[in-house]
Amino acid sequence: MLLTLSVVIATMGLLRNSGAVVIAAMLVAPLMTPILGVAAAMVMGWLKRAVALALTVCLAACACVLMAWFMVYVADVPRGILIPDQVLARTDPGTEDLIVALAAGVAGAYVQINKSELSLLPGAAIGVSLVPPLSAAGILLYFGEPAEAYEAGLLFATNLGAIILSACAVYLVYAARSVVFSKGKRKLNFTASVFVALAFLVVVVLQLGKSTYNRYLETRTEAQVAEAIREWADPISVEIIRIDVNAQRKQTEVWLIVDLPVEAQFKVSSIAALLPERLRETSLVDVLQEELGPGYLAIIRYQTRIGAQVILGTDNVKQAPDVTDVTEDE
Repeated sequence: MLLTLSVVIATMGLLRNSGAVVIAAMLVAPLMTPILGVAAAMVMGWLKRAVALALTVCLAACACVLMAWFMVYVADVPRGILIPDQVLARTDPGTEDLIVALAAGVAGAYVQINKSELSLLPGAAIGVSLVPPLSAAGILLYFGEPAEAYEAGLLFATNLGAIILSACAVYLVYAARSVVFSKGKRKLNFTASVFVALAFLVVVVLQLGKSTYNRYLETRTEAQVAEAIREWADPISVEIIRIDVNAQRKQTEVWLIVDLPVEAQFKVSSIAALLPERLRETSLVDVLQEELGPGYLAIIRYQTRIGAQVILGTDNVKQAPDVTDVTEDE
């Protein structure tokens, strides 16, 4: 019941783009308890119980994705609308998410051992995102975005593996060293289960490292493209609204607003003819190719506007200064 309610709250919060509602879903979600149970069973050497709990968590995760997809399908959400930011925020996992999950796992296990700190458990639940990425995956599958849905699932897998390993470490430090390091089947079971968990987390970390590197590469490339556009346009005023580079898909999107000369408003001609000569010497396409290289799909959207600077009460009208150079004195 709690899992269903959590998925309902998370899905509605993601669709409404409400962070507060998504946080409420994190508080209701009951997945933290069985995940900590996996860690406890591993430490005690109860391999069958650990496997059973892990399967329970995996089945619950699949059920969350299916429920989210079904809810959006029944609601008949139009596929043509923009995907909400709260959904897209779960599709870009990185190494920082792994660090958050490790810390949340330590907090959850610590609170479980120290019952006096039980009031802190909601904070640990908010710190790590379990149900929202699964709901996001279901929504993205409905929208026909399997690659983005995979990224959301990767975020859940990151949280799952990190919580299990960090909780194991807490249990070892606090209570279970004599059990784990004793001779016999329990020690063997613990070693085998930790090896499997570490292998799972290594696979996840490799994926996260790739995503983090791509994000760093995209951010750096976007800054370089922005600087190249400013140099290309100088001294013409060009306002950069958006630059979005996707290194994996080799695709970039550029939104610009170009200030036309004041006299352009008195001319009747094509936009290309109205553009300042400085911008026609070298095309923006050539600038983007020089920065990104051949093979990129470039989507360029630009608007034009008249930029004028007027001293009120006089006939003093001249070209407006660059949007980045406007000061209070001007």
